[in-house]
Amino acid sequence: MQSKEVKKWQDEEALKRYQMIAPLLDEDMDEAKRRQLREEIAARYEISKRSLYRYEAK
Repeated sequence: MQSKEVKKWQDEEALKRYQMIAPLLDEDMDEAKRRQLREEIAARYEISKRSLYRYEAK
């Protein structure tokens, strides 16, 4: 069984990741705008675009 601290960290991390990718989940957004937004988000949070793709896939 997981400790409460680990569970809390996991929940916080999941929320943080969701908040990062939420703008990318707009189905009406065209792919060019989505790529541009993905680059901006990656730069702002200092993560790779590949990580964003993985977060979106999950």
